[in-house]
Amino acid sequence: MFRFLAGKYTESTAWLATPRARLFQQYERRVLQRILPRMTGYRCVQIGSWGNDRCALQSAGTLCHWQLGFGDESPADIRFDGRHLPLASASVDAIVVAHGLERVAQPHALLRECARVLNARGQLVILAFNPLSLWALRQGMPSHRHPTFRPCSAPPSASRLCDWLRLLEFEPEQLWRYGLGFPFFGGAHEVAQGSRWARCVGWSAQSYAVVARRHVAPRTRIGRPVRARHTRPAAGLARHSSGRVICRR
Repeated sequence: MFRFLAGKYTESTAWLATPRARLFQQYERRVLQRILPRMTGYRCVQIGSWGNDRCALQSAGTLCHWQLGFGDESPADIRFDGRHLPLASASVDAIVVAHGLERVAQPHALLRECARVLNARGQLVILAFNPLSLWALRQGMPSHRHPTFRPCSAPPSASRLCDWLRLLEFEPEQLWRYGLGFPFFGGAHEVAQGSRWARCVGWSAQSYAVVARRHVAPRTRIGRPVRARHTRPAAGLARHSSGRVICRR
């Protein structure tokens, strides 16, 4: 469906400049404005300067915000190679991946890095294009009139992404479907709370958002069983056959 350019960070600036792309970003901001205020903590990191815009984190409930960019993205605070996050382990409370999985050659490696830098109860928000949508099919067709978005790797479907997150000790909590023409006039719906009709046509949405929380199971160290010690009664005490301790005279 998509046309892939492996090994290069190819954000289509021409596509982002189109009116349809700007309208899509408006729908995406509305979804983020309903998700990010629920995030709490001290540090929040956005991976990918999607559309060269910092407004994605304006509604976040965390105190500090940083933006990490791929390659030579000028508006980013920190630049990295898309595989190794320059952050300490368990040092971040929330991460927003703004269409970053489509722009790296190894999406699994980026997810593992997100799991490493998040703390035990950290939250993760992933924005990704739906590879099953009609819009994705159109991006794979040769077109000289309309700019196309060409990712580096195939974006996973929502169900597959949730399976990846569970393997990394994440628990998916919310799934949003949104995009142009969904449903028919554009908009966004949460799958768990939307109507049955919206859930049936959700697979055709242009994009989706997954909200997951880190859920690390506590590990209890199993040692050797402690043997019960048999103590002798002190001097002047005797043990009855029933187990009671009686005094000797």
